[in-house]
Amino acid sequence: MLQQALNRHSQIVIAPETKFFFSFVGCSRKCQVNQVQRINADLQIDLPFPDKKIATARDARAVYNDMALQYVQRVGRSSTVYFGDKTPEQTGRIMRMRWLFPDAKFIFIYRDGRDVALSLCKVPWMDNNLYVNFMIWLYYHRIFMRAKKENRLGVYFVKYEDVVTNPAPELRRILTFLGLPYESAVADGYGNSEGIPLREYAWKSRALEKITDNRIGIWRRELSATQIRCLEALGGKALQSLGYEITNNDREGLSIVFRVKLFLNGLRLLYRLPWQALAAEMVETCF
Repeated sequence: MLQQALNRHSQIVIAPETKFFFSFVGCSRKCQVNQVQRINADLQIDLPFPDKKIATARDARAVYNDMALQYVQRVGRSSTVYFGDKTPEQTGRIMRMRWLFPDAKFIFIYRDGRDVALSLCKVPWMDNNLYVNFMIWLYYHRIFMRAKKENRLGVYFVKYEDVVTNPAPELRRILTFLGLPYESAVADGYGNSEGIPLREYAWKSRALEKITDNRIGIWRRELSATQIRCLEALGGKALQSLGYEITNNDREGLSIVFRVKLFLNGLRLLYRLPWQALAAEMVETCF
């Protein structure tokens, strides 16, 4: 939603997810070739395949700049000031992104983890286990809180619920952070034709609609009392740290059976992850 809102600004272009800093930089040549193939298909550009592993910052920056230039030219946005990259997996790659682009600016948008977990269950390629998806939110919450604690320049934090409730003032503040003038289309427009590949419409089509607050608190309507209690037992403190209220104040813990099932379902998800990219992310996040 935020990607599409900013894409409506005359000086911003945000391409479909590139996964460049997650599945290209620091990966094997084979992986890089596969990523170039996917990037070319999703962005409808023609990046050359690397004849050797791209390993240096200079070479990686050259590939990225070529990608950005080709995409901006293809969409015909000659007034572009910012090329944006929206890829959730790259949240833990700030150090790597700063290594390549020291002057880059970062926007963190966060949302109630109960809504996030429920939403992820509806994504075709994600795990269908509510609690595993909530653990994923907790993982990114840890990265988010660390970034907030570091309090570096060039990083902006915005709450999803604030954006959808008051889009114009919130998006105006984001554009001020970027040093750009406000344009009403970012808050009032909809129906973008770029930024989301056709194959992703099944789970991203709402991002093309007019900004609305009707997705706030969907967990209250669609989750059972037991599911809510378990989620809050898993991450009540994390939710409260971001200003979200919890409904259960009891101290009832999670059963051994629940924890074992969560562990096993988590292992099933871990088995499917791209380990080379994940290992690099874990190193950068922890150290």
